[in-house]
Amino acid sequence: MRPHAGRFSRPLSAAALGGSLLAAPAFADIPLSPQLYFIGDLRGGYYWAVRADRDGSSESDDQLIARIRGGLKWKPSEQLSATIRLAGRYATRNNHPHFEFFESIPDTDGLRPGDSTVDELFLAYAPTPQWEISAGRLQTAFELAGVAGGSLDRSDSPNVDITWTDGAHLRYRAQGGWNWHAILQYNPSEGATNVRLFPLSFADPDSRASYFAAVENVEPYGPIVQRAFDLSYLPSSLRTEGTAEGPLEDYVALVGRLAAQWPAGPRDTQLLLGTELGYAPNTPGRAAVGTGTSGSTGGLAWQVQLSLLDVFPGHSFALQHGRAQAGWLISPDFRNNEVLSEVRYEWKIDQRQAFTARFRRRDESDILVGAASKRRDDDFFLRYTIKF
Repeated sequence: MRPHAGRFSRPLSAAALGGSLLAAPAFADIPLSPQLYFIGDLRGGYYWAVRADRDGSSESDDQLIARIRGGLKWKPSEQLSATIRLAGRYATRNNHPHFEFFESIPDTDGLRPGDSTVDELFLAYAPTPQWEISAGRLQTAFELAGVAGGSLDRSDSPNVDITWTDGAHLRYRAQGGWNWHAILQYNPSEGATNVRLFPLSFADPDSRASYFAAVENVEPYGPIVQRAFDLSYLPSSLRTEGTAEGPLEDYVALVGRLAAQWPAGPRDTQLLLGTELGYAPNTPGRAAVGTGTSGSTGGLAWQVQLSLLDVFPGHSFALQHGRAQAGWLISPDFRNNEVLSEVRYEWKIDQRQAFTARFRRRDESDILVGAASKRRDDDFFLRYTIKF
């Protein structure tokens, strides 16, 4: 079993779970022999962005971006499997082809245009139907159910990004639909392998290992289709003053998710309403992130998402709105000190293909010290995904 399912492969009806490690693909990998399979996908499209910056200037950019992933899975028995996959991110601008077995991500959101690497390299062992452990280079994702998905704490390789988790993932499938997860992650001194924002740092030897635990239930309970709780613990990683000489403390983040679904029309249309709430009790000072000269930053983050599933067969829509305060430093989808609003359309062509369109606005919450105004980013994409 692979330790994740791609976002577009998760069903957008019935459970409609946009963010669960438990959602399995509805199609099989391509067999090359009775024990060897090809795995891969391609995602790409047109991306446009415009920024109104803090000094009053503005700039825009548009380009074609693609992410290509392909690899092999060897499954000698029902209990044991091994997977290796290569992944590359390419664009029509600032594209410099380069392969490296990266130990940390070279940019804040993953690989740069032109970079490619090994993004999966792991062994998985499932001695019983309840227990499974995967170890090596993994893809992990815990997201809110819905068309737009998104996560406040853990989602490797969203959109056309490429990130990963080096470590081990243990999961236990309990009775009643409850699924327990524990992830031990290795963090190189150069930086993490998934999104971790400044002033998080992994230069201290005590920050090499970080920990993640989650419990989730995606079996319907009345209208409720997702219940989840996550805990992230990053020891000795928070530079509260933003300097190497300042205090170094642990960073802890708590996240809860809840989603409910109801019939919403004469067809098979469903209304899915979900919310995600996060809190970090220990945050950096405002001076460290530039939002002030004294005091600590806020540690709250949240999102609300409304999805209309199968308005027409295979066609779904979503509205998403959320905010991460300046002290929330671990979301791959919600940047700290920003408010996000998004509208999304998805056409699930079949089990292997999807077409997605999105418009998103991100506004800074607090003006930075010395800035003339708050930054605003607008972006839009038309994207196609195919699973081989």
